[in-house]
Amino acid sequence: MLAPWILILILIGYFLMLIGISFLSTDDTSNDSFFSANRNSKWYLVAFGMIGASLSGVTFISIPGVVGTGGTNQNMSYMQMVFGYLLGYLIIAQVLMPIYYKYQVTSIYEYLDQRLGISAYKTGAVFFLISRLIGSSFRMYIVAMVLHQFIFIHYHWPFWFTVLMSIFLIWVYTYRGGIKTIVISDTFQTFCMIGSLLLSIYYISDKMDFGFWMYFEKILDSEYGKMFYFEEGWSDPNSFIKQLIGGMLIALVMTGLDQDMMQKNLTCRNLKEAQWNMYSFSILLVLVNFAFLSLGAGLYLLAAKEGIDIPARSDLLFPTMAFEHMNIYATILFFLGLVAANYASADSALTSLTTSACIDFLNFKNDKRTEAQRKKLRIWVHLFFSLLIFLVIFLFYLLNNDAVINKVFQFAGYTYGPILGLFIFAVLTKREIKYPFWIPFICIASAILTFLIDTYSKQWFDGFTFGNLLVAVNGMMTLMGLLIISKSKNQ
Repeated sequence: MLAPWILILILIGYFLMLIGISFLSTDDTSNDSFFSANRNSKWYLVAFGMIGASLSGVTFISIPGVVGTGGTNQNMSYMQMVFGYLLGYLIIAQVLMPIYYKYQVTSIYEYLDQRLGISAYKTGAVFFLISRLIGSSFRMYIVAMVLHQFIFIHYHWPFWFTVLMSIFLIWVYTYRGGIKTIVISDTFQTFCMIGSLLLSIYYISDKMDFGFWMYFEKILDSEYGKMFYFEEGWSDPNSFIKQLIGGMLIALVMTGLDQDMMQKNLTCRNLKEAQWNMYSFSILLVLVNFAFLSLGAGLYLLAAKEGIDIPARSDLLFPTMAFEHMNIYATILFFLGLVAANYASADSALTSLTTSACIDFLNFKNDKRTEAQRKKLRIWVHLFFSLLIFLVIFLFYLLNNDAVINKVFQFAGYTYGPILGLFIFAVLTKREIKYPFWIPFICIASAILTFLIDTYSKQWFDGFTFGNLLVAVNGMMTLMGLLIISKSKNQ
């Protein structure tokens, strides 16, 4: 196993590179540059960098492990969901992006203000802040646990110090340039992540005596190679239709209706370039996810060949193999890929939380503060969310209960459903809200009802579970509530 101090040196070098990128890319530290990169980003850089942001550190270690678990997303069935993503990204490019560029929004929830009023606007923004804060904290918590277990625990550093150090380093290279820095740093981090992925596959193919290209053929012919589950019914979590529709909905809400992901798209110079960005990103994401699943299958085959015990938790398969059973080069590659995947997701989340707070709640576009005053306030908001993420992660650690933590993370996901309902109502109807006071209560009730449906669906529906379709159920309940409190324009 590689000495922990070597990994720490690699981590220091990695962050020095990111800090250098920050200073080289931020000659302009204005608020406009922080929030929208002056709408001058190259679409191909945004597309490539979004891969790292969409695949968090949790994805980096979870997708390979889930291949051999035999449950949801067993074998390569996760690809069915990935193909569903393509449908969602097409809707984003053709429906949502034209709206965002037409209204020249910085925060996508500004559209709700112009279409439905301030109550819908603030409700959508609050639900995003809750979702992104808990979701990003959960993902960082999982990766921080891995880093702590394999590196920092050897020096008897407390877990809270591992987390605080990570968040501080993110703050250092993002507080000046914001999204402008993120576009460049995400490109670098995605390059590290994909390089780690491909070279890890090369290492395994060499150990298995396969050629690199033959490796993928062998994987598809193996016991883990099944990708499509057409014959399974709706009650099976791996059903093709269920996964396809679920993937489409996840892409729609967690990319198209998420400030974190859309903020990068809105830095492109015009709508056409933003759409090109989305199309190319979609294709790249399919290829990268296929490679991750192939990596996971290869890890299981290699473990079987060499008699290596599979960890009880599938999330630990890739880290365990990398740190304990691969050579020094493979370990370094895994470490770089894990760090890149984690921080590419975390840094953009911190920037988007800051953007939403400043634009949606502190009224940066229409207040009477000077540019210098807004910039100073923005830095304090950025610091506030850094500390808030630290506190949420540390709270997860204190809970020390995986079941409870996963339920909290799932509930945070339910808050995307009301956002979906708000946007469906705004985009697909011409009705107006008659009683705006009720909007937040409808959205809260929809999220709670969705949580209950998810918890008791097996009992209520004879074993049937909604899985990723829950977001549609959630959105439809919100939509029905909005229709009840609305009126036609002529009324």
